[in-house]
Amino acid sequence: TLSLYLARLGVQRFVIEVIAPLNVAIGQSWAEGGIAVFEEHLYSEQVQHLLRQAIGALPVADQRPRILLTTLPGEEHQIGLLMAQACLAVEGAQCISLGVQTPVRDIVLAARAHQVDIVALSFSLSLNANQVSDGLSELRQQLPQQVQIWAGGRNPVLRRRTIEGVTVMGALELIPGQVRDWRQHHRV
Repeated sequence: TLSLYLARLGVQRFVIEVIAPLNVAIGQSWAEGGIAVFEEHLYSEQVQHLLRQAIGALPVADQRPRILLTTLPGEEHQIGLLMAQACLAVEGAQCISLGVQTPVRDIVLAARAHQVDIVALSFSLSLNANQVSDGLSELRQQLPQQVQIWAGGRNPVLRRRTIEGVTVMGALELIPGQVRDWRQHHRV
């Protein structure tokens, strides 16, 4: 079972080596009609539950960076967000999750209220290119300049278009290095 893999591999390796490729396989199978919608939903619920348990079992982080995690309106897929949160939490980052579909204005308000260093967003294939680009550009304009934006996920626009002031995280494996770089740059 997935719980056994989690116990054997640890949170970060489990997310990267098991859940990430499994998500791709499930998504492809769903797109090709190999599995029904209810089967994809059942998989998603089980993985989300398991990731939340794993995140909850980690020690409470007291190091910076403080990271706000969410998705933009229209992006209702949460597994990528939870995968990123798990990898960030393993690195000792303080994670504040708003869940999915948070309006830009509310992301900005939450970033200020929680004095975050980074806003991390996840993008699946479901949002079109303009929604991703426009949402990230609007967010960058409204956030204080010192707050970084990290964007990740499988949406191809993240690799095709450069959005000034947004760091694209091409893979979950890059998270430890990115956190380390942030800490070195900010002398934490």
